[in-house]
Amino acid sequence: MKRKPVVSLEDRVPQLRQRRRKRANRRLIGVVLLFVFLITIVLYFQSPYSKVQNIQLSGNSEISDEQTIRLSGLSTGDPYWTLDTEEAEKKLQDNHMIKNAEIKRDFPLNVEVKIEEFNKVALNREGQLYKSVFENGFISEPQTVQEIDFSAPVLNGFTQGEVLNDLASALSDLPDNVLNSISEVHYSPSEVDSNRIILYMNDGFEVHAVIPTLVEKMTHYPSIVSQLNPDVKGVIDLEVGSYFRAYETGETANGETEEALEEQIEEAAEGLPDNDVPIIEDSSEG
Repeated sequence: MKRKPVVSLEDRVPQLRQRRRKRANRRLIGVVLLFVFLITIVLYFQSPYSKVQNIQLSGNSEISDEQTIRLSGLSTGDPYWTLDTEEAEKKLQDNHMIKNAEIKRDFPLNVEVKIEEFNKVALNREGQLYKSVFENGFISEPQTVQEIDFSAPVLNGFTQGEVLNDLASALSDLPDNVLNSISEVHYSPSEVDSNRIILYMNDGFEVHAVIPTLVEKMTHYPSIVSQLNPDVKGVIDLEVGSYFRAYETGETANGETEEALEEQIEEAAEGLPDNDVPIIEDSSEG
């Protein structure tokens, strides 16, 4: 059996020193690299390359871009990676005109803000001033005539409160074609019903209704007027039953009494699908 060569201590010392030197060099390189990395991180977060460069907005129409950014508390130059998006969303949703807000980072240094506003369902007239009314019942600040979009119905006689909230909610549930056909809504409470309203339609008809059943009955408005003589205007009463009374003669459709016509309509309505209404023939002209 061969014996391993014996290496003298004098020969081994240079090898040990070399190994120790290599290990020391590796440690030094590691420390230097870590130090450089930390310095780079600090410089990066202090530089403009870690700040928000642009805020992109979408979905806002009633609220201006400047107001939206101010409400969110965001601004260009904010730290990009430590941005508190949840807090900014909460600040936006605290506004009465904003239903929902979503904020997310858009790499590299942009922030995207998506707004969902409450729908504007009407305008509230107070003297010569107009205020936007939203589906949650909130009334905006007064606006000039130049700023007003008159495509929405104009409300008269309403003030902030439960009645207006219920009406705004009902208007938001109406089909767009029906909502757009309403010109004005007047608050006309009676001794027996504080929810009574009068609607003046763009086609010249007048509708008497109550807020709790407004959506249910006004959804059928296009079908109702399609069965009336467009040249004979009058009142379509939807408060309790459903009947038509012409302005000139005061008669209901077919010349019958209001009560009789109401019974006729109710009988005809039995068994009809939800999207149908009984036929109302107007013969008040002759």
